[in-house]
Amino acid sequence: MGSKNYNAPLVSVVKLSGLLMSSLGGPRSPQARRYINIDRCAKWIKRAFHPKLRPAAVALAINCPGGSPVQTELIFNFIRSLRQETGIPVYTFAEDVAASGGYWLALSGDKIYAAQTSLVGSIGVIHSSLGAVEAAKKLGVERRVFTSGESKQQLDPLLPVRDDQIVQLRETMDEIHQTFQNVVRERRGEQLTAAATSTDMQEIFSGRVFSGNQGVKLGLIDGLGSLEEVMKKEFGDKTKFMLCSEPPRAGLTDLFGFGSSSSINIGMVRDIMYGEGRGGVDMYEMMQSVEENALWSRFGVKT
Repeated sequence: MGSKNYNAPLVSVVKLSGLLMSSLGGPRSPQARRYINIDRCAKWIKRAFHPKLRPAAVALAINCPGGSPVQTELIFNFIRSLRQETGIPVYTFAEDVAASGGYWLALSGDKIYAAQTSLVGSIGVIHSSLGAVEAAKKLGVERRVFTSGESKQQLDPLLPVRDDQIVQLRETMDEIHQTFQNVVRERRGEQLTAAATSTDMQEIFSGRVFSGNQGVKLGLIDGLGSLEEVMKKEFGDKTKFMLCSEPPRAGLTDLFGFGSSSSINIGMVRDIMYGEGRGGVDMYEMMQSVEENALWSRFGVKT
């Protein structure tokens, strides 16, 4: 990595790990590293396709159980648009799980691979909530909601659910589910038709998850194998890899799993670890930026 040797094929790698969800704390907040969203990932994906890298392929390593269908669609469309614009092939790899929105992301690849024990699929939509109507009555709590527009209030946990609300929710969920199915059929139609029976097809779109082995048999994925193994088989043993996404960040907050909601003063921890005073500069961020720019400058790429 970092060697400007175009005689050896280069595969640019983007790791997409976490829950698909927009982050309210900004792309550099502690909790942001647990989420996958277009604001955080667009820069990595653009880098992976950068013409000065001259990559033989872009490889996406996915470890995602799903989440926001909006963020899923935005990232999927962004990857496919760059694929069409540059002509660079895309390979996707399911790690522990590429389910629901994670599988939708995997569909952005021209070829999809997984481990035998990876979980893939879960082509469905879910909405869950809690109801506390009876508990509120016992506690003597009276819920008061005023709206302008009869459908403005939906599925309030302290109010009984109306039949028309269930109908409206199901209509929306069914529409999103149909959109998901359309993407699967567009991207995997030939493979599914060749491998799956009509009974299999019903189960595939039922929301069920499948192992990597099952995914191959059903046509959900193309084969089994790890990112490095498959890419070297595809482009040769001399293939080099360039990580284009954010590397793991060392520090007490990550070591002990503290998030922004922790009762521990994260600002104090960062002061100790990175020399960041109140209103000052995060030294870790600055060092990471310098190292990153130096690496990319070898390829003549401005970050």
